[in-house]
Amino acid sequence: MKGKPYWLLTLIFLVMILIGTLSPRDIIVTPDLGSDKNYHFLAFALLVMPLTFQNLKNAYWLLPVAVVFGAIIELLQPHLGRHGELNDLYADAFGALIGVILVALVKLAKTS
Repeated sequence: MKGKPYWLLTLIFLVMILIGTLSPRDIIVTPDLGSDKNYHFLAFALLVMPLTFQNLKNAYWLLPVAVVFGAIIELLQPHLGRHGELNDLYADAFGALIGVILVALVKLAKTS
């Protein structure tokens, strides 16, 4: 049971990202956060946080997996009536990196 909540939360975020990025745009209602890059940034920050919080060493494999996941989404989008954009991938990668850094800072503050 120790690691299950972290994996479950990560899976929930993963499914939400898939629905949000691969569904037709007109069926998803979202609040206005400005650029869609903000959604990408936030989603990928949240994606990496639970497993990074479980163990900081997870970031070593989690960051590359998150970036590859973002790239796969961008490659699939044109085949699903969406637009794949390199800038979305940059936002995904930066969000994942910042998510890991924030968790690391929180964990560092807890140990001080």
